[in-house]
Amino acid sequence: MTRAEAERLAGTALGPGRDLEGTCTYVAPASGPTAQVEVFAGEPGKNYYDAERGLGHELKPLEGIGDEAWLEDGSVFLRASGQWVAIRLVRNEEPSRFDRPLEELARTVAGRL
Repeated sequence: MTRAEAERLAGTALGPGRDLEGTCTYVAPASGPTAQVEVFAGEPGKNYYDAERGLGHELKPLEGIGDEAWLEDGSVFLRASGQWVAIRLVRNEEPSRFDRPLEELARTVAGRL
């Protein structure tokens, strides 16, 4: 996922991504609105998905995205070509406002795998 895609999702400017062992985090500048986009690829993505399921969080299936895809408040999980990716958005707004952008971004990411 590119920085521009993360910014579109968050609806605000974000700093450069910080990569760390299968994750990438984009954070808004301190002068802007609170926003953070986290991407978990491979095992970290699968672990995040498993943790949310294990906690009993309600995940809504998304049709036609990769092998499988799931949406929850502020996050989307997808598996395509055997690879897991989770994307989490942190904003001080109603999470459902970002359902459509998360779904669209999941489609884009799945198409790259």
